[in-house]
Amino acid sequence: MRIILVKETEEFLKLKEAWQALCDELENSISAFASFEWYETWWRHYSAGATLHMITMWDADKLAGIAPLVLRRVTVHGLPLTALCFIENNQSLNNDFIVAPAVREIFFHEVLRYFFAQSSRWDIIILKNIPDTSTDCGALTEILDGTGKKWLKSPTWFDSPYLVPAGTWADFLASRTTRTRKSLRNIQNGIFKSGDVSVANIRTWEEFLLVKNEVFNVARQSWADNRGDSMASPANEAFFSDLGHVFAQKGWLSLWTLRLNGTMVAIEFHVKAYSKEHAMRGHYLPGFASLSPGTYLEMQIIKNAFEETEKVHAYDFCGSFETYKRKWTDTFVAHHDIAIFNDRLYSRLIRFHETVAVPLLKRMFPQNFWDSRLFKIFGINTDRMKSC
Repeated sequence: MRIILVKETEEFLKLKEAWQALCDELENSISAFASFEWYETWWRHYSAGATLHMITMWDADKLAGIAPLVLRRVTVHGLPLTALCFIENNQSLNNDFIVAPAVREIFFHEVLRYFFAQSSRWDIIILKNIPDTSTDCGALTEILDGTGKKWLKSPTWFDSPYLVPAGTWADFLASRTTRTRKSLRNIQNGIFKSGDVSVANIRTWEEFLLVKNEVFNVARQSWADNRGDSMASPANEAFFSDLGHVFAQKGWLSLWTLRLNGTMVAIEFHVKAYSKEHAMRGHYLPGFASLSPGTYLEMQIIKNAFEETEKVHAYDFCGSFETYKRKWTDTFVAHHDIAIFNDRLYSRLIRFHETVAVPLLKRMFPQNFWDSRLFKIFGINTDRMKSC
């Protein structure tokens, strides 16, 4: 086994075939968010200020493990520091290592050895939004315990709801509450009374190009755009356009649209890969909110998941477990962050800050205190982690 550190984009791009082969081997345990295509597209659009620090392990000429990491300047609850972290941002819905099970133990021994040999380069290692179902993360923390190094595991807001489309759509619908079924019937009746209704599923790049402007127009008028985080926000539009392109080439794109009387009023951007479907983004026109077009479209998509010939093994609603998602499922995957500290003085200060000071202040002050404009005026970032 040999470890190779990938620090240049050109070296990263050369990994494509080997990366694909590893993902094919891990098909049942990974998602599209582990793919080369995901990371390459992300890197082109969101890498400003970050330095690649990807650790790869090779068994002869076969890629056996990847730690998809970067070095970047961030703030953690207001403290500026250099972090070694996953290649991720708020578009990244699942983060993890990508490792062949046969070499998992030796991979994490080598990764941790490398981490601490390079401890002068980082103040903290932050591994964000790891699903609790991750066997790789379990192996990492078990080996980490054996090193005697200090580390912290903390829950995130990211309780990602999912369902398994087993059985029939009728049986699934019958399993929902009487209130939910009545609400869905009323929404469907309201949509039908509004005029001509059309739902389309777009899978190819050619189809995507025909509706691209309309799709981003819906996103641009959505409530999420007011927060600066819709598909059409300046930081995101080019990313989702390119992601649609590369995923369509893989056969992974699944874009859903709802039209009323010819006008596109709601969209959902999905990814289908490795027998999993991920509802990445959904938007609708606010002017049609009284008709609940987003809920109607979601109902048609879930119905399709039950009725298609090759059902996905998991339908991932993505994001946190908001109330509106509870009508569909009671199950979710919790996520957590892992912070690893070194023995340097500043890292010890960060550990005290994260394990003692921040929990104490959170108990003393309400959440709206941390959202105060006063912090923003003085340039203090109170987020868990944010790029500088």
